[in-house]
Amino acid sequence: MLSLIALLALFGLLLPWWKGVDFLDPVMVGAYACLGGLFAVPTVARAFTQNRPHTWAIALKRVLTSAAYGEGIALVMLAMGIATVNLTRKGRLRLPELDTLAETSLFGACLTLAFVAMAAWLSLRFSADTARRGARLGFLLLAIAFYYGSARLPEVARRGAAMAGAIAVAAGFLLYREIRAR
Repeated sequence: MLSLIALLALFGLLLPWWKGVDFLDPVMVGAYACLGGLFAVPTVARAFTQNRPHTWAIALKRVLTSAAYGEGIALVMLAMGIATVNLTRKGRLRLPELDTLAETSLFGACLTLAFVAMAAWLSLRFSADTARRGARLGFLLLAIAFYYGSARLPEVARRGAAMAGAIAVAAGFLLYREIRAR
């Protein structure tokens, strides 16, 4: 809990305060909107390892709950950042581009769901450690893609959401088959 508070303080208050109005750049807003998986994967890996679900309904509930938790933290962090920029800068209300915010938030939610569904399947099929390692590899690949193509994030958010949604559906199918097989 203390580490979560520290992360919220660092990325919800200090970084936006330091960046100022530049924090509202579409790339920065998009990056924040895509952080949900970082928080959700450990939660779902632990939930599926500690108590294996017996039915698809229980598994789906855990996946959706974990994804909502992770995405909720990411959106709270983003909202704190926007509030910090506005409270520390005098003048008119400053908001990020709302269409970019909506598209990157959709991408972030689909990405979080894909990571969570894949981590749930990996936890059941192999282990929680394998799920965490797989997620770290996925986040590393996303970080590399972000480093080299961050300026394109707002442009590709809808296509990225569709791809992440397809991955989430495929991982959900694998999870369903894993539960039904036992």
